[in-house]
Amino acid sequence: RRERLTMEKNALWLLCILVLPVIACGNKEDDLVTGLPGQPPVNFRHYSGYMNLGPRQKQKSLFYWFFEAQQNTARRPLVLWLNGGPGCSAIATGAAQELGPFLVHTKGGNLTFNEFSWNKEANILFLEAPVGVGFSYSNNSTDLQNLGDQVTAEDSLVFLINWFKKFPEFRSNEFYITGESYAGHYVPQLAEVIHDRNKKVTRDSRINLKGIMIGNPVINEATDAAGIVDYAWSHALISDEVHKLIHDSCRFGDKLTAQCNKSFTGFTAYAAINIYSIYTPVCLSSSPSSKNHTRVMSDHNLLTSQDIWGRLPYAYDPCTPHYAEKYFNRKDVQVALHANVTNIPYPYTACSSVIKWTEAPTTVIPIIQKLLKGGLRIWLYRTGSFGYSGDTDGRLPVTSTRYSLRKMRLKVESPWRSWFHKSEVAGWVETYAGGLTFVTVRGAGHQVPLFAPAQSLTLFSHFLASLPLPSSQVGAFSTHFEEKEVLAMKKNALWLLLVLMLPAIACGRKPEKKVTVSSGRKEEDLVTGLPGQPPVNFRHYAGYVDLGPRQKQKALFYWFFEAQHNSSGRPLVLWLNGGPGCSSVAYGAAQELGPFLVRTNGGNLTFNDFSWNKEANMLFLEAPVGVGFSYTNNSVDLGKLGDQVTAEDSLDFLINWFTKFPEFRSNDFYLTGESYAGHYVPQLAEVIYDRNKKVPIDSRINLKGFMIGNAAINEETDMAGLVDYAWSHAIVSDELHSNIHSTCRLGEEQTSNTTIQCYENIKAFMEAYNDIDIYSIYTPVCLSSDSSSSSSSSQRRPKLVVSPSLFTYHDMWDRFPAAGYDPCTEAYTENYFNRKDVQVALHANVTNLPYPYTPCSGVIRRWGEAPTTVLPIIQKLLTGGLRIWIYSGDTDGRVPVTSTRYSIKKMGSKVELPWRSWFHASQVAGWVETYAGGLTFTTVRGAGHQVPVFAPAQSLTLFSHFLSSTPLPSKRF
Repeated sequence: RRERLTMEKNALWLLCILVLPVIACGNKEDDLVTGLPGQPPVNFRHYSGYMNLGPRQKQKSLFYWFFEAQQNTARRPLVLWLNGGPGCSAIATGAAQELGPFLVHTKGGNLTFNEFSWNKEANILFLEAPVGVGFSYSNNSTDLQNLGDQVTAEDSLVFLINWFKKFPEFRSNEFYITGESYAGHYVPQLAEVIHDRNKKVTRDSRINLKGIMIGNPVINEATDAAGIVDYAWSHALISDEVHKLIHDSCRFGDKLTAQCNKSFTGFTAYAAINIYSIYTPVCLSSSPSSKNHTRVMSDHNLLTSQDIWGRLPYAYDPCTPHYAEKYFNRKDVQVALHANVTNIPYPYTACSSVIKWTEAPTTVIPIIQKLLKGGLRIWLYRTGSFGYSGDTDGRLPVTSTRYSLRKMRLKVESPWRSWFHKSEVAGWVETYAGGLTFVTVRGAGHQVPLFAPAQSLTLFSHFLASLPLPSSQVGAFSTHFEEKEVLAMKKNALWLLLVLMLPAIACGRKPEKKVTVSSGRKEEDLVTGLPGQPPVNFRHYAGYVDLGPRQKQKALFYWFFEAQHNSSGRPLVLWLNGGPGCSSVAYGAAQELGPFLVRTNGGNLTFNDFSWNKEANMLFLEAPVGVGFSYTNNSVDLGKLGDQVTAEDSLDFLINWFTKFPEFRSNDFYLTGESYAGHYVPQLAEVIYDRNKKVPIDSRINLKGFMIGNAAINEETDMAGLVDYAWSHAIVSDELHSNIHSTCRLGEEQTSNTTIQCYENIKAFMEAYNDIDIYSIYTPVCLSSDSSSSSSSSQRRPKLVVSPSLFTYHDMWDRFPAAGYDPCTEAYTENYFNRKDVQVALHANVTNLPYPYTPCSGVIRRWGEAPTTVLPIIQKLLTGGLRIWIYSGDTDGRVPVTSTRYSIKKMGSKVELPWRSWFHASQVAGWVETYAGGLTFTTVRGAGHQVPVFAPAQSLTLFSHFLSSTPLPSKRF
């Protein structure tokens, strides 16, 4: 009924248009904008109004908004910006939301001055084309039903010819065309008709076209469609089954078949998230109605045939386009802009609902190639073609653009490299012979200037100046790294010698030195007076448990937090961090999921509103010896460490810990952890499981299951996923990705016969992560020199990393940050636990260890035993009835979601509950799939390696549902 009413209204509107008068070109001073409601004061002029397309098409009038450059207007280039759709407004979107000087960020109120407006660098012209878009119109209804790419290009050319008559002072300025989305058609097509016309007219009538730049563009239907599907899979938005079914059923580029169409019914990845920015929240406001408008779609016929496609949001935040629509529907705004002077009988909308698209080629690649051959070169001759992609756009993803470029078979001139903005990696760039440059913008969605305004301005300015994008960097690693490493290694050698003099700390006896230690009673481990601790109503304990009677020389350090409520009735959960060699206290407790977080440089602790001890009693263990405060007084032990020793020692710790805390022996017990705890947790679960079969019921540990995050579980698939994830997230080049697969035989069992070519390719791969955080690919790295303070050497200290073996052959692997979101946070934690008053309060370092506390061990120099896979253990424990959940933060590059999916696929588990989204606070928190036998796999959207750091509330929801064995929320409300 609503659609019928809408059609009737549109029919009336189209009839009314027949009587609209023609608007002539007029004088530019008549178009000068003054008194625009909500406009901040500026020192440049802007103009807006109509340009009719006479003399051939006087019935058509296109609307524009033109901003002079903020400085030196006469010398600056003139740049035309076009938005896509087709049918979407360059004013409502480009000017008012992205790159114009005045942004609409509130509900029809004041405008915000855009500090990164592109008119800082050029004179910017926004055009609403074709007729029927925004304020542009025709007084012939037939025109609105016969629109397409060719008409749009020709009308835009006529607009420009007439516009230069109104603004003749810009005729000789360098002219560029820019745009995004379906402007991937508009821009090359308009450039082509200008290019062809320039050959036929006199020099003084030519348009001084120098180049084009298009972002996240539609350019080739077959590769665009394939890229959309592959991007969705590689970013963990659709299941393996749907991805395979679509590829098996569809021949991208061919006509739509019934079988292919049916396969897309499962492509529901974007039903509840923003396809244009996959990690940002969606607008939940119900007030604007414009989100229900039907949009014109001519591209990706495989996708537009699905009903859900028309209901996807336009851009970053659907609320923002609504604000823009409300603003431009204000009568005082229209008067100031000289817009809607004929009272068009339908409301202004960001994307048109009155046009019909009848003609669109499936590719513009031949046009791009023609323009390149015609001399539109960007870098060398200040002319050319230029493309960029925000790499978190799912609608026209970076994968599609890379497939299209590959199809063009251009020769690489300047290979793939990172580019920078303010010392952070802003993206990657590759230049091709003939004048084509391809750039990614890291962490940006479909509308790059909206998500990365400063970076987009840098990109734009270098495009105009024909200069290479900045390649300078604040080095992630010191140029004196090797010298510092030698010093660190010498210190570590001294530390190892001093360890020989450490006394044993027993659970129930004093050491040989006169040091106050635990007598074995938990009360002596009660923590009071912890520096910087906020007041709480639960108890926490910390101290040592020795591994006697078998290994009294070893003592492991723990920190235990009772549940905030009903501790006796809550489960007991052990958390382990990975490495191997990294501390569960410094990471898990102090940075991720404990109740007290270290967020400043050695100062006060911050109470964690999403601490996991809201749901359970949480026990953090530093294992094995040599990690954190845990130690041995026999240096030989440090040379015999490995997975098996860690599992056995952790079991001994638990047995003795339950002696100290017998009241928790009967509580449900779970193991949790992340990273290399993908080994620790299943291996410890196995030794507990096996022991429980041999001991009396009252001596058993009440193990119910385990949960591991971003977990290293199978070397073959971990390595393959690591490489494939980097390519699918636009971090490495096509060439490097292909070379690694061909020379390293990824997916096969690795041997010592690694080729030199493989070695060199892996080295190049790791260099791609030199300047970004491999553990969180979209967040900034720490550049502060203040963060290094007393123990800065830890950031230069080589790290013990076992898997994957192909990567650990390289010294560079040790230089990656030890773990986590922000290395600054890691330094703050290190400083805090090196404070003597903190150690006293935690009953830690009572023997004065002769080396500083570090989040990842500097004294464990060898890991003697580590199996390449724990999949058999996981399968054994599933058969044994344990509940097992595996989760992945999907922006971690170190143990990525791709690796985990490959590993689960290798297990061959049968899907029980298919891939579906799960929710937290009305937003999609990730996706989940359940397998027969008790295995659940879930992703956490937008989270890095340490999921509780990046998504604390979502991780707590995940944890609580794991403990209660209930399905994750499947509805928004």
